Amino acid sequence: MAREKKKMLILAILGILRDGTDQDHRIRQAEIINRLKADYQLTATRKSVRKNLGDLQEAGYPVVFRKGWFYEHEFTPAELNYLSDCILSSSIPTEQRENVLRKLAKLGGSFYEPLHGSGTIRPTNPQFLYTTEILHDAIDEKCQVSFKYGNYDVDKELHARTDEEGKPKLYRVNPYRIVEANGRIYLICNVDKYDTLCHFRVDRILEAKKLKAPAKSRASLKDEGTDLESETYISEHPYMYSGKPETANIIVKRSHINDVLDWFGMGVNFKDVQEDEVTAVVTADPTSIDLWLRRYADVARRV
Repeated sequence: MAREKKKMLILAILGILRDGTDQDHRIRQAEIINRLKADYQLTATRKSVRKNLGDLQEAGYPVVFRKGWFYEHEFTPAELNYLSDCILSSSIPTEQRENVLRKLAKLGGSFYEPLHGSGTIRPTNPQFLYTTEILHDAIDEKCQVSFKYGNYDVDKELHARTDEEGKPKLYRVNPYRIVEANGRIYLICNVDKYDTLCHFRVDRILEAKKLKAPAKSRASLKDEGTDLESETYISEHPYMYSGKPETANIIVKRSHINDVLDWFGMGVNFKDVQEDEVTAVVTADPTSIDLWLRRYADVARRV
């Protein structure tokens, strides 16, 4: 029993520090002893508390003494607030989103007060987190995935696409990477019967299943030279349409250089700089370039 209490002692001290301290709220050994007795019904001496604090430090826990003991949390409040904002603007369903936010808040300890809004109201797929897990596993294990893919209708429900016979269409793909673009999560993959890359919105994937068949090698595709790990891929497909990137010269108002860099990335080159206009040399798939030009038709035009 004494041995079990010794094991519990170090865990209780860790819990007191992790949940009840931070760099602005430090604690002395005497208070740790009092909390051990009040919260855990454990009796400890100053010597045993000091030894366990040292053991935690040696084990690599971020337990710090600086005019008092405290737990140096892995994330700062600013970082936690940013991550919370990202979750709120994500495609995670509301109920699951709240659960994730609660877990995230615990990482800041009891003194952390989340500062975030109510999030974006958008269609949500209750299978989203499950789908994401399946896709990540399949990418890691280099195996194929099958799924149905949905579109929303006037009833605001996600309906699986159908084939020529009106039956739900089943996609069989070779998954390569999951990326974020324009606030949406996409799967970059290859539909098995073709030899090029394509993209699917993860929040519209239904009934994903990991298959035993190995994924097709990237080397067998026509665009096998594309570096999916590079952020250049996202800037070359800003609207996440498939297609081989091409270079285009776009004359744009200098007041909208921000919009050029936001969509096409920092690899854009500028030339022919005038007082009000500049030529932006961008590289992206043709559809994305056309869509961008339509969106910014009043301030930009293709040469």
